[in-house]
Amino acid sequence: MDYKVVEIFDSIEGEGKRAGQPATFIRLAGCNLNCTYCDTAYAQEGEHQTMSLESIIDRLKKRTFYRVTLTGGEPLKAPNVEVLIHKMLSEGYEVNIETNGSVDIRFVLKHLEFMKYEPEAKLFFTMDYKLPSSGVTHQMHFPNYAKLRPWDVLKFVVGSQQDVDHMVTYLNMLDSKPQIFIGTVYGGYDLQKLTETILETPELQDARLQLQLHKIIWDANERGV
Repeated sequence: MDYKVVEIFDSIEGEGKRAGQPATFIRLAGCNLNCTYCDTAYAQEGEHQTMSLESIIDRLKKRTFYRVTLTGGEPLKAPNVEVLIHKMLSEGYEVNIETNGSVDIRFVLKHLEFMKYEPEAKLFFTMDYKLPSSGVTHQMHFPNYAKLRPWDVLKFVVGSQQDVDHMVTYLNMLDSKPQIFIGTVYGGYDLQKLTETILETPELQDARLQLQLHKIIWDANERGV
């Protein structure tokens, strides 16, 4: 069972609920979207190495951290990705799946249920909701968001006032909410304005402002960090 791997590297989590914590990142090749502000286009361009399930796990065992972030591209489009996820969980890793919101996550949850693994302990999703400035809002798989649990992350990236308005409207439609993180398109929206919006908007009172720490620490275009 083989996977197209763009890179495996250690870094700190730049975003989300593990922001600032060390983790090992596995970036899989391929994506089904083409966001206007994509910062990992190289993961769509065919640059990868083919690695077996066993070789990926061997690489993880040589590293220090028990936290793993599976990212892309869009990792949930990779064939047999649910098998890789289950294997990492069974080896004791805490797995963060970064997904763009367009791929139905039921197949992952059903596979883990079939394998009699309790995902609550070690697995969580960091799921995007792509706002209008992304150009791909219409490709979101809206039933996904009802499946997110209190320990999952729903991530918004704001690039315009239209995005802010759309985000607040959508949050009002959700019956139950996961953990909400809000960031900006890098260099594309004023952080102070977003902060003031969070402070002034009742629907955002439990949201957290998100900074891309890896782009502050290293060059914004540097890979493998």
